[in-house]
Amino acid sequence: MTATLLVCTAAAILVLALLTLAARAPWWLSLPALILGVPSLLVIVAEGPHAAAEVWGERLVGVVAATQESVRVESARAGGARASHTVVRHRFGAIVCYRAPQAPGLGAGAPIDPAILAAVGETETAADRRCRQAPGSGILRQTQVRLDEASFDAAQPGQTLMLRRLRPFGLLEWTWPVDAPLLPMLPRPRLGGGGPRVAIPAQVTAITVDRRGRGLLSRRAYDYAVPVAYVRLRYAPPGYPTGVEGVDTADAPSVSALAVGSPALVSVAAQAPRQPRLLGVERTYWWRNVLVEALTLVGLIVTVLIILGVRQRRRRDARPGSR
Repeated sequence: MTATLLVCTAAAILVLALLTLAARAPWWLSLPALILGVPSLLVIVAEGPHAAAEVWGERLVGVVAATQESVRVESARAGGARASHTVVRHRFGAIVCYRAPQAPGLGAGAPIDPAILAAVGETETAADRRCRQAPGSGILRQTQVRLDEASFDAAQPGQTLMLRRLRPFGLLEWTWPVDAPLLPMLPRPRLGGGGPRVAIPAQVTAITVDRRGRGLLSRRAYDYAVPVAYVRLRYAPPGYPTGVEGVDTADAPSVSALAVGSPALVSVAAQAPRQPRLLGVERTYWWRNVLVEALTLVGLIVTVLIILGVRQRRRRDARPGSR
């Protein structure tokens, strides 16, 4: 699916949702319309410029100067205040260079001149040298593009690729690879867990322990029954001789013997090389940390059903001729 088709589909769903809400339809129609309308608006905002580039943008030839990968475990915690769960952000991208006759607009930069680097005593990096090999004529410029995992693995520094460039009002400048993935910020689910897994050695590079989090029934932070450990690992799965990084979660007490730099054993799948699973650890946090609230929620539902059943039976018994 192209960005244009995705945006047009999202726009159609959003218009249908707005018409449903404007017509004051029954709640069983308005609620699904609202649920579908909000994500559709987000899709339009995220992929709108990309779709415009497919329709009105120009095609250019560029070169991959360098690839970028970052793994971060982010957390926002404040005792007794609203809190969000700890999240793992695995981002992929690339620095792309190309030439165009116009002056660079906002959103595109120019690499540093080698003479300036020499004047301040800095040496030109391999990425800078590859950037200057961009084909075509015009002013050299560079930009960063977001990729998904598959596109990142396929991208190689120094290879050429086709780009789409959009210059709205001649002031902004946005660039995407022709085969850029849609919504690269969203993780792609893998059915079947990525295939058979193999055990390989790994090294622990960081450990983050999360002791407080948000519950099912409340957004306020509370102490977990089982602290959760986010273990960042570096290892070399089959087909990746230079190694990759990934994060696994486990019960914090079960990884107390691990420290930064410690060796570990993980299992990885060929189709999901950046999703390791530590061997010999426990993972009971996902149900023990919500057990009390889950039982409370089930109890509330059962109580409501009993009350509704009793009221329905009383109404049936109160009707004339019911006995």
